[in-house]
Amino acid sequence: MTLRRIFEPASIAVVGASANPAKRGYQILRGLARSGFPGPVYAVNPRGGRLLGHVLLTSVEALPPGVDLAVLCTPAEMAPDLVRACGERGVGGVVVLAVGFGESGSRGTKLEARLGEAARAHGVRVIGPNTSGMMNLHKGVNLIGVRGVRPGGIALLVQSGNIALGLMNEIGARTREGISVCCGLGNQVDVGFGEVLEYLGEDAHTKAVIAHVEGFTHARAFLRAAARVTPRKPVVLIKSGRTAVGARAALSHTGAVAGPYDRLRAGLAQTGVTEVRRTDQLVAVAHALASQPAAPSGSGIAILSDGGGQNTLAVDAIVESGARLATLARETRDRLREVLGPAAAVANPVDVAGAADADPGAFASALDVLAPDPAVGIVLVVGLFGGYGIRFSDTLTAPETAAARAMAARMRALGKAMVVHSMYATHDSPPVEAFLDAGIPVIESLEAACRAAVELERRSRQGRASRWNPDGHPGEIGAVGPARTASRADPIPPDPQAAPPPATSGIRARPPEPAPTPSPHPAIRTARAEGRITLTEVESRALLEAAGLVFPAAEVADSGDAAARAAERLGYPVAVKLLSRRITHKSDAGGVVLDVAGGPAAARAFEAIVSNAHAYARAEGLPPEPWSVLVTPMLPAPTAELLIGAYRDPQLGPMLTLGRGGTNVEVLRDVTHRVLPARQRDIEMMIGELRAGSLLAGSRGRPPVSVAGIIQAAEAVAGCVMTWSDVAEVEVNPLFAYGDRAVPADARVVLSPP
Repeated sequence: MTLRRIFEPASIAVVGASANPAKRGYQILRGLARSGFPGPVYAVNPRGGRLLGHVLLTSVEALPPGVDLAVLCTPAEMAPDLVRACGERGVGGVVVLAVGFGESGSRGTKLEARLGEAARAHGVRVIGPNTSGMMNLHKGVNLIGVRGVRPGGIALLVQSGNIALGLMNEIGARTREGISVCCGLGNQVDVGFGEVLEYLGEDAHTKAVIAHVEGFTHARAFLRAAARVTPRKPVVLIKSGRTAVGARAALSHTGAVAGPYDRLRAGLAQTGVTEVRRTDQLVAVAHALASQPAAPSGSGIAILSDGGGQNTLAVDAIVESGARLATLARETRDRLREVLGPAAAVANPVDVAGAADADPGAFASALDVLAPDPAVGIVLVVGLFGGYGIRFSDTLTAPETAAARAMAARMRALGKAMVVHSMYATHDSPPVEAFLDAGIPVIESLEAACRAAVELERRSRQGRASRWNPDGHPGEIGAVGPARTASRADPIPPDPQAAPPPATSGIRARPPEPAPTPSPHPAIRTARAEGRITLTEVESRALLEAAGLVFPAAEVADSGDAAARAAERLGYPVAVKLLSRRITHKSDAGGVVLDVAGGPAAARAFEAIVSNAHAYARAEGLPPEPWSVLVTPMLPAPTAELLIGAYRDPQLGPMLTLGRGGTNVEVLRDVTHRVLPARQRDIEMMIGELRAGSLLAGSRGRPPVSVAGIIQAAEAVAGCVMTWSDVAEVEVNPLFAYGDRAVPADARVVLSPP
């Protein structure tokens, strides 16, 4: 079933209707009447009687068959049986308001599991439980009971009733917009963020989406939906539970599993979601993105203000965000000097100085010159415009209002965007009203106004770039189709086990996309037969070589003499490394000897490694095994040591990680992530995101590392985890990066538990 029966119902049942005005069963009946819902509304209460013009039905079984939507205003314990009864009467969807489910402990988790089972068994879609409700004002549906909210173009997806109420109040007070759909997802026992976002992407009334997320039950489904929706409609998101402490709070609130934030953040950026970290930026950014046109290609932000201090703060905020400041043409600067006088600053930012104190029309005159400059795509007005009549004299109100109307008309005629920061944004002055009437965002917070301008500039760049595609294109890293450089016969299919939700009771997971699964690699078959999930380095090399990664030559030796002969054949110096089926971290066990020069030294290295391995195995309680070593030539000192890894995140699916490598990777924590599949451009951006990015790009006389070599290594690592569904994690560490190539020095592959 699509979600239309939920969000666009032709009939609604209120189960648990109440005569008490303080209860939701009363407020929802009253809200439906006030919002003008045109279809039949059925009120259910076992006591019977009449309420607000409705004849009360005594049970769900008394409903006519085929009601589209029911809202349960009942205690949590009743929900599973009521959902079952709704399904038997052909109800399409149910909104479960009650708390006391997965967010409240083990007893609630079991109750939530029963609720999910009842929904699945009877074909009923469920929003909630533990939800603030749902409304679609364009269809007259108000299951939240809130008053005074007008219909409009901003949709809200939330996991907090208070967050929703605050956003509604701010949208109503600070914009001329209204709400299209508001949906509290709650614990997402069934319907999740991704499905609702897909619906909103097709909803004709929705122009922008604001999402407040505590946790996803299926994060990759949300990213898939966002990749489809964001090219057409902006999605502005704030994520709570970003820290470990916050994640625990989120779990107690909604029962949602808050996954590692840095990985999620990468996926949001890849799919074009605009993420903010402050609630006062949500409406400002969403309103700007929904109301203002995209900036022309190659243009940037121009600041027009009446104060140097705020100018500087605005410039800092824009530059630190990575957005582009417009470089004004000489002709523009010269003309601004003529209009504003010698005291004005006419580069970017443009400061009208005192020119507006006696005539706020100076802003309009300056804008007439500034806005047509081809380098200007967005104008950010900063300062006290909107309050000159309040600050100085009410005789200035009329010319200030006329200037506001002229500025809005000028920007509209040019097809360019404008954001106004005003210290008088909350005063409802006539010039502020004139801007709002023209659809221009007026924002009191300087930081929020700057962020709105930054996201307008960023969205204009995103609109010209390709977005993340969950299935990928041939040539992308980890994509469907033949690998770009990997030498193998099998194409890389979509991950056949992509992103199952964690074991949270009652969650309905989408089935994975069907995909061909290649036969297990011999290394995988061997490990499975021996009951191992960790491959040896030799097995890991073989698997990665099948995915296209080229390793230095190496030989296995099971004695000191064999190690000496191998070292002689390979050429000195060599590295001698422990090969074990059970000891996975060789360095911890004293299992690595470097710079071995000569046969006798190689034999001594073998003996030392075996002795260390015996001692380590005894200390760790591991059974003995026939020890052997891997002998491989020493590599020249690299420009940098990197780590490239891939793994299956339980929420996001296959991920790629790039970071500083070596033995101190946990200490350095200089890593960045992408959701697979990824593009070549993503790898280049990942290199730049590292704190060591300047070193890798070449600095202090060092050559830059080979980006092509890193991309080839990343492609093989991604291909390994995407091709073989048994592979849970792949790590190449270190990857020696040189100016002309990248060479893997060690590798580790972990399989999923059997």
